[in-house]
Amino acid sequence: MRVFTYIGLAAAILMTASCKKYLSEEPKKQASIKTVDQLEALVDNATVFSREENYTATYATDDTEISRELYKNNVTAFTVNNLQRYVSSPEGIENLATDELWTGEYKKIFTANVILKNIDLVSGDEASRRRVKADAHFIRAMSYWILVNNYCAPYVAANMNSLGLPLKRSVDYEESLKRATLKETYDFILADIEEAKKVAEADVDPRKTWRVSQKAISAFMSRYYLFTGDYDKSLAESNNALASGTVSLVDYNSLLPGRSVSYSNPAATLRYSELNDWNAAKYLYWNELYYSRYQYTGAQWYIPSSALVALYDQTNDLRYKHLMIPNGGRRFSVVTPAAYRYTMFTDGSTLVSGPTRAEMLLNKAEVLARKGDVQNALSAVNTLRQKRMSTYSALTAANKDEAIKQVLAERRRELPFVMRWYDIRRFSVNDYAADNITVKRDFYQVSTTGVNLSTPKTYTLESKHLVVPINGVEIDASKGQLQQNPY
Repeated sequence: MRVFTYIGLAAAILMTASCKKYLSEEPKKQASIKTVDQLEALVDNATVFSREENYTATYATDDTEISRELYKNNVTAFTVNNLQRYVSSPEGIENLATDELWTGEYKKIFTANVILKNIDLVSGDEASRRRVKADAHFIRAMSYWILVNNYCAPYVAANMNSLGLPLKRSVDYEESLKRATLKETYDFILADIEEAKKVAEADVDPRKTWRVSQKAISAFMSRYYLFTGDYDKSLAESNNALASGTVSLVDYNSLLPGRSVSYSNPAATLRYSELNDWNAAKYLYWNELYYSRYQYTGAQWYIPSSALVALYDQTNDLRYKHLMIPNGGRRFSVVTPAAYRYTMFTDGSTLVSGPTRAEMLLNKAEVLARKGDVQNALSAVNTLRQKRMSTYSALTAANKDEAIKQVLAERRRELPFVMRWYDIRRFSVNDYAADNITVKRDFYQVSTTGVNLSTPKTYTLESKHLVVPINGVEIDASKGQLQQNPY
């Protein structure tokens, strides 16, 4: 049984749900909605709308590595739930007790629908009404983009008639849970974006990065078009976003040391940057953000693979110095083998996943590289590197293929654990041979009940595993309406 409660900051709206699972729950409005300020208070609950619990992105890619030795010596440091995602077991993932990403994003969609249902009925000034309405459409569009890029097949013409998502347009619990097609899902996202574009604010408000603006929409659409293969539009949106007067790159040379932590038996000192100590009161205002979104992992341990660590210049790359913590497993009493830990905010639980200036430069660089404009592609990516290196060294390339390789390596260094899952999906349907990625796991046999240490097993992330199964509890609660992904 799952119970959830929303309390708006205005203390005017209370929504609850009973025993039925999320998409089939009946919302019960306990207090009347009278003013636009009450709806705006929902939008301003930034810690709720900015948080994504995407454990597939955290564990299912080649950015993460849990070696046999690491697990065997430290079995209590890992949950079976996360191991199911690590080996990409469809049956295991389907049978988990809950799916935090599915539930969390549909809660945001539900709240957006509450706003849209009431926005033209409440009292308040027209400017605020217009702003809040645009916010609700953008919230819903972003949530559906995240969901479609986890639970549906990758975007390509051959998949347009495959299963999309249940498109919730209202707060009516009797609304159909039948999955739309993939095309209908993407059309729904674009329709929401068109409504969001009616917002008056041209640029990002650094005091409220969780509110929509024209530049935030451009940043999102740069990502959207990159993932749908419309490179010309992605480039145009990247350039538009980069014209922001309020969003800037953070120079990692300016980051201060954070609190160090020392351990004994054997002795070790872990040195973090100041970012590790930041909570929402600070990270919500990260200067690079066009729109606040953060990936949250409750285990607080992003475990970088040896391949990911090897991509960094360990002498000069400040992303390695500040964010890659050698022997970081000591935070969880892991002594042998010594294991890295990647950490950004709130003691390693939180990474930036919303569109940033860094991502815009990477999107621009990738598009230009794929179009054969090597010089301008490297210029864009090197603009980023100038803010990430203690001693700057420019990337170079002699041709298109080398440029693409350099740009994608920089993308992986900049956006580990957050964008890799999405990138692997889009690469899988590209017609560029060098994009092909095979993720292998040399681990043990994992079942729904645990791990068999006596049976080593190699897993391969196959194309069918690039679609996350919908939680079986949600399937059962839909009473036949919600179809499972084929696998």
